Amino acid sequence: MSAVVSVRDLEVAYGNLEVVKGVSLDVYQGEKIVIMGPSGSGKSTFLRSLIWLVKPRRGRIVVDGVEVKHDTVREVRKRVGFVFQSYNLFPHLKVIDNIVLPLVKAHGIPRDEAVERAKEALQMVGLLEKAYAYPLQLSGGQQQRVAIARALAIRPRVLMLDEPTSALDPELVDEVLRVLEEIARHGTTMLIVTHEVDFAEDVADRVLFFEGGKVVEEGSPEILYNPKTERLRQFLKRLHRRVTV
Repeated sequence: MSAVVSVRDLEVAYGNLEVVKGVSLDVYQGEKIVIMGPSGSGKSTFLRSLIWLVKPRRGRIVVDGVEVKHDTVREVRKRVGFVFQSYNLFPHLKVIDNIVLPLVKAHGIPRDEAVERAKEALQMVGLLEKAYAYPLQLSGGQQQRVAIARALAIRPRVLMLDEPTSALDPELVDEVLRVLEEIARHGTTMLIVTHEVDFAEDVADRVLFFEGGKVVEEGSPEILYNPKTERLRQFLKRLHRRVTV
């Protein structure tokens, strides 16, 4: 079985600062990969580099059978739904238009079809009744759910999420995580950078722990309770998790 996302020896640097150091990864259809790690470990840069939001210095990336290069990156981005920490919604556009606009402009989808896709995606995240509201009329959790709907509306081969709950007040986190759990149950291939350990335990097929730009531990969610490395053990203790000593 071929991987939906295949990464080999990926390196990313900001000037002379190496941020991602030779990471390789295969993600298969329907897999849910949770990426964790301390601030500055390279996890978000790694995720963004997969579709050249940050351009790698070295390495090979293949998404849905297409190698990411200068002349293919736009086509690859059409196959990937990406959700950022901040919602990145246009405040002057209604919710539905925030979803329809990129479908029409970036993906060339006829407007009537784009509207239907937008409504379908809003239904998936439980916000169809807010289709004609403006973003500032919504809570932060609702705005992030709109951002998730926007990513789903392109019908992506893989959904990538970069700390989708980090900008939310604690009481709003659960509503977003419940939506992501439902999306996961539908078999969507997902790569998620998050510190939400309970979510990782419930949803992830694999957990990757980044440190110093490398994957220092990888495995099933069991590693969240029985880490093999001292570094992951200390990280989890800071998150107030019970681990086996």
